[in-house]
Amino acid sequence: MSKRRVPAPGVDRDSLVDRLMPWGRGRSMEPPQPAAEPGTYIPPSRRTKKTFTAWMDKDALDQLKRLAARRKVPQQKLIAEAFNLLFEKHGLPPIAT
Repeated sequence: MSKRRVPAPGVDRDSLVDRLMPWGRGRSMEPPQPAAEPGTYIPPSRRTKKTFTAWMDKDALDQLKRLAARRKVPQQKLIAEAFNLLFEKHGLPPIAT
């Protein structure tokens, strides 16, 4: 279990991040999105994403884990691939990432 880092008292994290943004290495200069809750950090790679939960058989999940390990890709990538195949099957554009 990892501990979440809490800024030192009196440190304004947002102004510090704003001052450091021009020094980023090719990162997007988009303004930061407001967090869902005060003090909650959302990684830039997840700012446009939403959590999706589904109930599956244990065997199906085990098979997904084995496939991901065998192909050496994250399970999320395989799930996005499955969504895109479903979208294409129904005449929709493949937009899952």
